[in-house]
Amino acid sequence: MAAKKPLIKAEPAKKVNKNAKPDLVEQSVVSDEEYRCTCCGHKYKKQETNFNRSKSPIFAGNNGYLSICCNCVAKLYEGFVKFYDGDEDAAAERICQITDMYFNPEIWAMSRKISESRRGKSRNRISTYVSRLNLTQADRATTYSDTLIRRWEANVENAETVAEVEQNPDIKTSPEAVRKYGTGFTAGDYDSLEYEYQNWVTENGKPMDKRQEELYISACYLKLNIQKLLQKGDANIGPAIANYKAQIEAVTTEIEDRKKKAEEKQVDPVGLMIRDIEEFAPADYYKDKKLYKDYDHLLDYFKRHILRPLRNLLTGSKELDKEFSLSDAEE
Repeated sequence: MAAKKPLIKAEPAKKVNKNAKPDLVEQSVVSDEEYRCTCCGHKYKKQETNFNRSKSPIFAGNNGYLSICCNCVAKLYEGFVKFYDGDEDAAAERICQITDMYFNPEIWAMSRKISESRRGKSRNRISTYVSRLNLTQADRATTYSDTLIRRWEANVENAETVAEVEQNPDIKTSPEAVRKYGTGFTAGDYDSLEYEYQNWVTENGKPMDKRQEELYISACYLKLNIQKLLQKGDANIGPAIANYKAQIEAVTTEIEDRKKKAEEKQVDPVGLMIRDIEEFAPADYYKDKKLYKDYDHLLDYFKRHILRPLRNLLTGSKELDKEFSLSDAEE
């Protein structure tokens, strides 16, 4: 019979701190899933830092990241710079088209200034642009469709009101020009209209009232219409020229009449006053009927120098002129 082994004497329990037990170790790999770049085919363990974020619905199912890695985007950008003969703005916009990203010229201009890092290494301008874009999208523009909308709104002919022109910094045409000529014209049309209007002002002076201003503006409209018909080669340009000629005559006549009235006012203010009374308050109804009864003294002249001598000749009267005769006392 085998001998029994001696029992091992148990060691006393060591002192422990039950509140300091080890926590879970942070995982170094988020998941075993790999993310392949659809351009170069390289697989990445994580999307963050390797792919740019996107707010386009096209990439919503890709965790909100582009499917083209940052390195490939940078290479594509450099390739498009050569394609557009050194035009970096056009190259950046082409990248925005491909990735369905909003192209903001102001933000891109800031991103272009950052070409190198502190260590002297070249930086990915597109990645810089994306990060700035995501931080400054106050107007909620996210996709390339928003780029097209902004450009459409920047065309002044698409503005329906003057208020839209005032509130849109992309529109270069002044709100005053739109207010004067109305909406619906292109920026070039407004320039042509204002140039023609200033020519009228230079040649004939500033309009004296609303009527004369409208005559100027109407002539500008007709001149612009003729230019457009000429550009189109329209055969119906004859009536347009006739209308323009008639308008010029109307404006010229109006201006000449106004100058004539102004000259009359300077030469004969009394006669002008009488004319105004006859036009707006006829003398028959004027409160002081004797005030302008013989304003030019023709009746007095007739009585003194024609009627009085004739009466002396026919009747033998001794009547003398009241102004050019001496009384007995004066003699």
